[in-house]
Amino acid sequence: MRVLFVTSPGLGHLFPTVPLAQAFRAAGHRVRYATGGLSLAAAEAGFDVVDVTPGLDYLPVYMPQEPGTDSPADHPMFAEDPEDAELATLFARVSGVMVDGALKAARHWKPDLVVAPPLQGAGRLVAAALGVPLVEPRLGSYDSGARLRTLLHAGMAPHRTRHGVTGDPSRTIPLTTLPPSLTALLPEDRRTPEARPVRPLPFNGGAILPGWLAEPPRLPRIAVTLGTIEAQWGGLAILGPLMEAARGVDAEFVVTLGGGDPALLADAPPNVRLVDWAPLDLLLDTCAAIIHHGGSGTMLTAAAAGLPQCVIPRGSYQQTGADLLPARGIGIVAEPGTLGAAECRTLLKDERLRDTAHRVRDEVFAMATPAETVEWLAGSLG
Repeated sequence: MRVLFVTSPGLGHLFPTVPLAQAFRAAGHRVRYATGGLSLAAAEAGFDVVDVTPGLDYLPVYMPQEPGTDSPADHPMFAEDPEDAELATLFARVSGVMVDGALKAARHWKPDLVVAPPLQGAGRLVAAALGVPLVEPRLGSYDSGARLRTLLHAGMAPHRTRHGVTGDPSRTIPLTTLPPSLTALLPEDRRTPEARPVRPLPFNGGAILPGWLAEPPRLPRIAVTLGTIEAQWGGLAILGPLMEAARGVDAEFVVTLGGGDPALLADAPPNVRLVDWAPLDLLLDTCAAIIHHGGSGTMLTAAAAGLPQCVIPRGSYQQTGADLLPARGIGIVAEPGTLGAAECRTLLKDERLRDTAHRVRDEVFAMATPAETVEWLAGSLG
């Protein structure tokens, strides 16, 4: 079977799909990615990749300028409480620039199955155009419900019209990487009851381990990350108060810059290590806790590691994940301006947080693996 993965151009959208792609290939199926931007990193995971938007700068796609100005328009990814319609407009725009290249790649390769997260509208369009089944892996809490996906589908209508696509994929099979206890805490409109659980097996890229990561830390270690998109767009500056507070905490902090400007954290104290990149799952193996932006991939990687979490969400779909952590008892939420030593000590000392995080980790390990899911999919698709 030929399986085409269509993903959005961000590592947070690519990485959660890689274990499933690896499982398809290990089962003897052929796998190819059709994507662009940062997600071309799928090639580094050993996959064939078609760049569907060669040379495209995605920054104006994500953050278009206000007409007649040099300023970016209000951005729903960073809004305090964006409406689903705003997010659907954003993801329809990102998906829309990928449609032509993804459809061309698919018609050339003729896949038997398309795999695309719900917010990558080009994947659904491709599966519909080819009349093949679509597997939709929900990547977290924000894309688990029907309303946002319905709005995105409407936003893709002009592209379906352009390409004469009037129907739907021959079959749609939803998957979810959320552990059941987290799914149960979602608002009703964020749930997909028919989605089949699949273990969020962490993939964060490979690396030759630096010496400091290959050795046990001398102090309790706290990972700090804002992901990649937000870090590269100046978000690192919000960590300034945390860096000052770190001086008074008996712990080591490892801040992954994610391509951001280290000069924004030039005053970091001696117990803060700044690194441009470290595979998150490997880093968390050495950590006692994590502070992060609330992205679903980061949240689930930390859950699989059994770590207490602190989220400093900037808005958008990150807020749903931030709501889940304290409700489940595995994390806390803090504002960037007030996040300080007290919150760090809570992460390190609160045994209830740690015990509950361990229970959620065990729940993650009980979910069907990607290999088991591929075996089920192959049998289900006949």
